[in-house]
Amino acid sequence: MRVKNLSLVAIITTFVLIIWGAVVHNTESSLACPDWPLCYNSFFPKMEGAILIEHGHRLLATLVGIFTIGLVVLSFIERKKSVSHKYLFKISCLALFLVIAQGALGGITVIYRLPTIVSTSHLGLSLLFFATLIYIHHQAGSKAICNKERFNNISLETQNYIQSNWKPIIRHGILLSLAFLYMQILLGAFMRHAGAGAACGLGPNNSLLCMDYETQGLTFWPSLAQAQLHMIHRMFAIFVFLVVSFFSIRARHFFKNVKAIRIASFLPFLFISFQVLIGIFTVALNLSVVPTTLHLAGAALSLAALWKLNLLLKDIENSFFLGNKHSFFSDIVDLTKPRLSLLVIVTALVGTLLAPDKIYFFKALLSLFLITLVVLGAATLNCYIEREGDAKMIRTKDRPLPAKRMDPGTALWFGAILLIVSIPTIIIFINALTGILAIIAAALYLYAYTPMKKKSEFAVYVGAIPGALPPVMGWTAVTGKIDFMAVALFLILFIWQLPHFLAISLYHAEDYGAADIKVYPNLKRGLQITKIGIFVFTLMLFGAALLPSFFSHASYIYTRAAFFLSTIFLIYAGLGFFLKPDIALQRQWAKNYFYGSLFYLPLLLGALIFFK
Repeated sequence: MRVKNLSLVAIITTFVLIIWGAVVHNTESSLACPDWPLCYNSFFPKMEGAILIEHGHRLLATLVGIFTIGLVVLSFIERKKSVSHKYLFKISCLALFLVIAQGALGGITVIYRLPTIVSTSHLGLSLLFFATLIYIHHQAGSKAICNKERFNNISLETQNYIQSNWKPIIRHGILLSLAFLYMQILLGAFMRHAGAGAACGLGPNNSLLCMDYETQGLTFWPSLAQAQLHMIHRMFAIFVFLVVSFFSIRARHFFKNVKAIRIASFLPFLFISFQVLIGIFTVALNLSVVPTTLHLAGAALSLAALWKLNLLLKDIENSFFLGNKHSFFSDIVDLTKPRLSLLVIVTALVGTLLAPDKIYFFKALLSLFLITLVVLGAATLNCYIEREGDAKMIRTKDRPLPAKRMDPGTALWFGAILLIVSIPTIIIFINALTGILAIIAAALYLYAYTPMKKKSEFAVYVGAIPGALPPVMGWTAVTGKIDFMAVALFLILFIWQLPHFLAISLYHAEDYGAADIKVYPNLKRGLQITKIGIFVFTLMLFGAALLPSFFSHASYIYTRAAFFLSTIFLIYAGLGFFLKPDIALQRQWAKNYFYGSLFYLPLLLGALIFFK
């Protein structure tokens, strides 16, 4: 109960903090305090005017951080009560990590004078933190009572109706709406921080159509790049409104006899309608502070309402539904290996952001989209090729093909079409070099690494090549050539994957053995070989992480960050040699290393981007 109450306070405070952040930007108070974390070398400067707005935002952020620490402490105290309480402690630790990262981004924003990518990331991360707090509050509320008791006012007739007629696409559609809304918020933040908020003109006449400054007329698609970016935000807003409205109304109709869900499914429609309406008034009222701030408030409330609705629908599934929880949409997503694909796509974005040449915004967007299609297509075809082996492993047997929820031909055509469409389009509209790299990556992944996994432990080295090419593709999409920094990015990603996969193979050794996939831990003396490999490759990663500092003029801050992160990572890799000869302990160490690697890489690449 204490975690639930404190998380609610943290949610409200964070929402106020997000809105206050909008006020800071909309009143142009972002640099009222030119230093960080103090303001004019004082924790409490003279609080008036822009300083009150800017430094007050920092103080409120500090309070949110204190609340988050409190959540970690309280959940730590209660972690031994049950597995669920232990899980809640882990989520609270994630929230603490996010709020620390958020504070660091806030500092970078001030120190580097409001770079667009940092300011956009600052808002994006704050919304992820906001959603995490909502999740903690929801989970803490379900600890004291059974999920069925949460809906104990549902009649038996309604329960039978849910069990007989439930379609998983109802919840998956809400998640899809949530993803589109998040993208729209980031696009809006990028548009505003890039200075395109008034690119279509201001006033009532420009609130729907865009002023084209070359023709001096109103149009749907202006000629200037900034105005085009602004109109993309408006057009995508209509699409997001329709998607959110459709799935919210569908959920409300299905649960018309369940009051809690009926109310929860109406709120996203209400908030998204408010957001669209206030967005029109934002332009009509010349980007004045109140409507512009309320526009972000509507976005945050829409996001929170969709996320809460998803959690409630998940409870419904767990409480009353015992059948298939998969939809065709979720199966398509599963085919693309979303977690792995997302990591690869992010590294491609890193290459694009680090490239020294300027790139037209829409070309950058197109290149990232096409690279994404290549990644998703290759992942889908990999699922098609490995469907029989996946059926033998616990962690993959519920995928659409081994579980026989989808016809293999559907996956084959879907993956093939993605590659057939994306690669030629990259060659034609981006450049030939990026297209050639895409062909190499897909071919090595599908026709070298995939079949080699059942023949040799050396497959991991082959598989690391296509995994390291996306950041190079992001780089070449901008520059059209491969230079030292592109090679450095390749080496960092290539080497990082080796100990990362060795750690996976150690704590999933039995699973790989069941599927006849060759991994080092299943060899004679394989445990020792694997631990040596993890340490040696982590040491090599230490050197690779410093390459940008020596040869590409990376900042001093990046050098220190790379040295600090790599040192911690190397020390933990070395701890494997001092563990007791207990296989459970060894696997736990490998699992912790694996999760540590998932933090290490984005922190390292983030430092390279934000401190370049």
